[in-house]
Parts: sequence; C-alpha cells; structure tokens
Amino acid sequence: MIIALRIPSFILASVIAAVTCSFVPTLAQAATTATPALTATPARTWEFSEDGVTFDTQFSAARINVCTRIARDHFAVVTSPENRPINASPWFAFRVTAKTAKTIKIHVSCEGTKLRYIPKISVDGTSWIALPAEAYIHGPAADEGTITLKVGPEPLWVSAQEIISTERLEAWSRTLERLPFVTRNEIGRSELGQPIYKLEINAVPAGMKPNFITVISRQHPPETTGSQALLRFIETLIAETPLARRFREKFAVMLVPLVNPDGVNGGNWRHNARGVDLNRDWGLWENPETRTVRDQFQALRARGPHYFHIDFHSSFVDGFYTQPDDWPSQLPGFTAAWIAGITTRLPHNTPKRSTQRKPTITTSHNWAYREFGIPTCTYEVGDNTDRVMLQAIATAAAESLMEQLLAAEATKPTFSSPVKP
Repeated sequence: MIIALRIPSFILASVIAAVTCSFVPTLAQAATTATPALTATPARTWEFSEDGVTFDTQFSAARINVCTRIARDHFAVVTSPENRPINASPWFAFRVTAKTAKTIKIHVSCEGTKLRYIPKISVDGTSWIALPAEAYIHGPAADEGTITLKVGPEPLWVSAQEIISTERLEAWSRTLERLPFVTRNEIGRSELGQPIYKLEINAVPAGMKPNFITVISRQHPPETTGSQALLRFIETLIAETPLARRFREKFAVMLVPLVNPDGVNGGNWRHNARGVDLNRDWGLWENPETRTVRDQFQALRARGPHYFHIDFHSSFVDGFYTQPDDWPSQLPGFTAAWIAGITTRLPHNTPKRSTQRKPTITTSHNWAYREFGIPTCTYEVGDNTDRVMLQAIATAAAESLMEQLLAAEATKPTFSSPVKP
C-alpha cells in the first residue's frame, strides 16, 4: 500500500537538491569529449561464385564489415563498432542465399570484444529462432563462433538478436494509432533527419485533466529484448480488461518507442549517428534525439501531473534500476509497492532491483527523477530471457504499475516542482 505524504514543495525541492548534489558529478564533469569518427557500414553484397553463395546487408539494421571465403562452403564475417570507446554489444545482421541447397559454415567474429549474443535465424526477417548447440559453437576464443546452416535460394536472415527494426516499430505504431484514443505525431528529427514519433494514449474523459506516465525505448540499437518487453507492456495498458479501462480513465501515456532511429537503421552497437551514447546525454543535450524527447516531457507540466517514467533497455539479465526508497519522491513508497505487485504475480521470476545511490547522472531515468521528483525506472531485459517469460514479466510490470498508479491517484497527491541540481 502506498502512503502518500503531503510534503511542502519547498521542502521536497531542497531535499532532492541536497540528495542529488551529494552523490552525482556536475553536468560539466559529465560532459562528453570530442566524438571519435564513425566507421561507415554501407549496404553491401558479397558474391562467392565458386560456391554459388551470396551474403548481403541490403536491409535496415544490417551490419557486417567484412565477409570473406575461407574454404569451400566456409565463410567468415566480422562486425566492428561504429566508433570507440563503446559498450560491448557487438551487433551483427546479414542475409545469405545460395543458388542450390547446401550446408555452409560461417565463422563470426567481432572486433575488440567477446561475442555477447546467441545468433538467431529467420526466413522472413520477422519470425526468429535461436541457434542450438548443433548449429552454433561459441569459441575457441571469446570473440568468435561458428554457425552451421542449410541455405538455398530462399533468403535466410542471420542476426545477433531478433531484429526489431524501424519498419516493424513503425508498423506497430501505425496499428496502435487506429485506436480511437491513440494519436501519433512526429515530434522532431534525428541527426540524419529521420522522424522521431510519439504516441499518446489518452482516453481520459473530456473536461478532466489527465495524469501522465512517460515511456521510451531503443536509445541503444541492439537492445531488442527491451523493445519486445515494451510492446507487451503497452499492449497490456491498452487491453480490454477492467484494470486497464480504469487506468485509462485517469491516466494518459506518452510513448516514444524509438529514440535512436539512425542507430537502429545503421545496425550500430550502441550509439547514434554522431557516435554518442544517447543514454549519457540527458542533461547535456548535445544531440537532437534527447532534446526532442526532453521538450515533450517538459511540456507535460502545462497539461497535468507527471507520475512515473520508465525507459526500456536490454542487458545480460533482467533488472530494474530505480532510486532508493529513502530518497525524496513525489510518491513515497511507490516503487517498492510496484515491484511487490510484480513479485505477487511472478514470485520466482521478478527482475532484480538495483537501487543506485551513485547513479550515472546523464541517463533518462535519473534526469527525470531530478527534473520532476517522480519515481523512475530503467527496465533492463535479459539478452537470453525466455521469450515467453519476457512477455509474462512485462505484463506483470504493467498490471502492477496500473494498480499502484490508481492507488496513488486516489490519495490526490500534491505535486511540487523540485529544484534542479
């Protein structure tokens, strides 16, 4: 149960300022240095006439930098990052065909780090399966592995993870937009001029001021399990259930499902088209993508209370990054109650919570906490989390969140304006 204490605005503001200033560097200290030059990865085709085999990267989110022939029906591909330094998330995605049906071997390696992902395959770029041990052997070195596959005239996609492309997210968004209470609008442009869209889910009755939550995803291109969880999370909020209907009568959702379209389109390991980690730019505002989303969030102040912010990512294991429960908040006790509700639904599969007392200042969830004084979360989805369990956790997270938001709203909390450190 949430106990909503009415904290005077001047007290909450001073406490948040004192707490945040005690553990984080200044924004000047966090500022990025000159961005290293990016490695271009233009779409390419490699034809090996001796074997009648063709590799290509002629699709969105594709990436390999080198493709060579080792021996008969044996090939090597290499993926390199867009620039350095960079997080070890070596993305690769390519397509392979053969003039006649045959079995081939593909040696996969990545430059400068170990292979992180179990490769996936698809015949349509949409439905995927992970390769079992008979088809994929990791090693002998940490940065390499060997794939064995049957190929033929029908294209076969091979990728580090399931591809959740710009096109797929756009199709999902346009479908969602057909609902009478969903709108979709372009809110800005990326570094390369790609549109950035927001969706607003707002069924609050006319004449009533909505309460808001904000949701974003895909700041980091390879983190497609985060996108999978996001889709189920949102679909739970719009579902035809008594809980979701009650939630939509009180709350609106501002959603930006794809913050980094340039990085996703380019098959980047981590960064945007400027070679910058967008989830280290909140508060610095050096990139058009973060500035665009910031402006939308700040504009909510004129429309209604902002209750909660969540940012979907991927990592090695499932996890929630949040503020500690003893830090000041517009909604004291909210996060603990939310996670307790998830645990009630999934007692053996609740993601581990990490309460960061010395967090990275320039992430979206830490910026939103400092800016609005609200509970916020980075929701990390494991690379290898069972995909059925991934859906179950996202559903439980959405259901528990709706319950706790409705409980908090019933107390009629008074929202103050925290001082920015």
